[in-house]
Amino acid sequence: MKAISILTAVILSSCVGISITAHAQEVAKNLDYLVLMNADTLYGKISSVKDQKLKFENQQKEKLTFEPGDIYRVYWQSKKKVYAPSYVEDGLEVVPGTSPKMYRIQKGLNQNPTFAEVLADGEIIAYYVSETKVSGGAGIAIGGGAGTMGNIMVNKYKHAYALKKSTGEVIEINSNHNGWFSDVKKKRPITFGKLINDEPELFAEFENEKKYDYDLFIKYIMRYNELQKSKSSPESTERFFIY
Repeated sequence: MKAISILTAVILSSCVGISITAHAQEVAKNLDYLVLMNADTLYGKISSVKDQKLKFENQQKEKLTFEPGDIYRVYWQSKKKVYAPSYVEDGLEVVPGTSPKMYRIQKGLNQNPTFAEVLADGEIIAYYVSETKVSGGAGIAIGGGAGTMGNIMVNKYKHAYALKKSTGEVIEINSNHNGWFSDVKKKRPITFGKLINDEPELFAEFENEKKYDYDLFIKYIMRYNELQKSKSSPESTERFFIY
């Protein structure tokens, strides 16, 4: 009887342990979380993500602030968004001699990274960034000529870029800055094909598509990333690097 009682206690203890672990996993699944550059993971609640600042409350109710250089990935579960530090918003330059244009991160860049939304992650990372440009127009007389107030024009441009880690190549895959019939849009399939042409079968499928748009580019980026992931060894670990 004593042996049975001990066995029962062990079983109950194991069940309680499993229950607690399952509950903890369920709670964590519903929380926002950050993967830091030192590989630590913090769970809690994100209150805001700006270009240079992220506000976060951890499970101990401590309010924390992070800069892009502190964090590898941001998983904002409640909004179903992922962010990463990147130089694509402020650090791109045109690769000389490329036509259609391709970009790269500026050499010797001394600017800080910003938080950019991640649309697809892997060997090719697709980022979404926005920029606000303020320009002034002609002055308007105020108070009988006592002063002038310029016309201020505020334009918000949205861009999506794809960056290939192994080559550093960056292309624009979407933008509200270009006209509907601009050459930039017409040439995007050509530049995009250069990112995935090392996978011949996938590239052949892409070339046979009848219509090219942003959604199709994202679809092929995700498929390309899956192919690269399947080739990597289980032991390989990803470097926490800012692109």
